[in-house]
Amino acid sequence: MRQISFITIHPKIIEAYKVFGVFRSAESKAIASTFAIDLRDYAADKHGSVDDTPYGGGDGMVLRPDCLNQALEAARAKIGFEKSIKVISTSPTGKLWTQEAAKQFSNSNDSVVFICGRFAGVDQRFLDSCVDEEYSLGDVVYAGGELPALLMAESFLRLVPGVLGDEQSAIEDSFGMGLQGLLEYPSYTRPVEWQGQKVPDILLSGDHKAIREWRLVQSTIKTRERRPDLLRK
Repeated sequence: MRQISFITIHPKIIEAYKVFGVFRSAESKAIASTFAIDLRDYAADKHGSVDDTPYGGGDGMVLRPDCLNQALEAARAKIGFEKSIKVISTSPTGKLWTQEAAKQFSNSNDSVVFICGRFAGVDQRFLDSCVDEEYSLGDVVYAGGELPALLMAESFLRLVPGVLGDEQSAIEDSFGMGLQGLLEYPSYTRPVEWQGQKVPDILLSGDHKAIREWRLVQSTIKTRERRPDLLRK
């Protein structure tokens, strides 16, 4: 079973999230399991310190490399030293996490350890020595890396065959192969009319070929308006 670990000072965030959705599905089907490593279990002193002031001055606190390394070794031991592991750190300075990155991770058998950053960041020596990749969810700063890491993990887990109840769902999502990498078309459900707005007649026609063509046109229009860069790929 593939292992996904999160090194964090807030393990309860991970434990609370893992019982829902794709994490629960992946574990129940013995495809992947998720666990948290509490960084404070490897604190530098009896006060639970895992960070310190930055050399050279500056605002905030920096996560210590020695504490992080001990936690990482604990994660490796739990996963199994013989297994291949990718270590990922969440950071606003990292590469942009994309659907393509999610696909690459979904196609890999590597277990993954996420380093959930906090405070002013992570000691660069640990990043240089122990981390394979740094990723960001975009040009925005969060209080910590737990939520970005969970979202990254969810995005690739749902692409692993067998995790979703209907594998076609991932194919028909935005950026999926079924939409030729475009954004997803508009969706409608009951009632047929709501607040004076009606479901497009084509969706009620039963003509599946015409519906597929309409959806492709709508996906193209939405992509051109919101993400024209996707049309140039």
